[in-house]
Amino acid sequence: MPLIAQLVCGSPARNHDFDFARIRLAHELYALGDVQTDAATNYDHAAASDFLVSYTSQVPVGDAECQALREFVERGGRWFAMHASNSVRDNPHLPVILGSRFLTHPPYLHYGVTVAKPDDPLLRGIKSFEVDDELYVIEHNDTIEVLLETTWGGSAFGGNEFPEETRPLMYRHRVGKGAVLYLALGHCNRPFDKPRPDAPDSPDRRGPWELPVFKELVRRGVAWAAGRTF
Repeated sequence: MPLIAQLVCGSPARNHDFDFARIRLAHELYALGDVQTDAATNYDHAAASDFLVSYTSQVPVGDAECQALREFVERGGRWFAMHASNSVRDNPHLPVILGSRFLTHPPYLHYGVTVAKPDDPLLRGIKSFEVDDELYVIEHNDTIEVLLETTWGGSAFGGNEFPEETRPLMYRHRVGKGAVLYLALGHCNRPFDKPRPDAPDSPDRRGPWELPVFKELVRRGVAWAAGRTF
């Protein structure tokens, strides 16, 4: 029997190019072979699948759905969460499951990504690299297993200043018998993908999506969620 994947990709904020991300992630899911994918823009039925892949931002999730997601992971489910999936505003439950909460980011910039655990199966053969992307500042659970990281400090949106320190960019967070794999990289937007209709257009950006190393990380993340190889 094929596995059932739930791909949750979208946001009422429409602040990313979710169409682009949805196509890319659906391609990786299809490439797995014996997987059937259900696609949604919310988490209402996500816990009914065999595994979960998400690229979301500020999606409202009710308490009952959060509890279902937690039970899904605790009983052995795997969730590959990308980029703004941890942008959950004041939701008190999702950061506990995901292992982190998005706070802010500095303006789009070029920065280095360091492999924190080169011997981890998810990162074997992956070397440190550089990206043009948003650099997410997150608050996170102390028990996450950091896989990729960077060092940054400076000004971010919201007028906040942050000290220079090591910041996670990819981690694994174990919850019960299952786990969440989170990858902060991967911003993409068209000029009209913005949080407010009256906001100025921004440049068309695809972040690291065309980098071979990023494509490989996404491929491995989707395969990991499906229980393949890693």
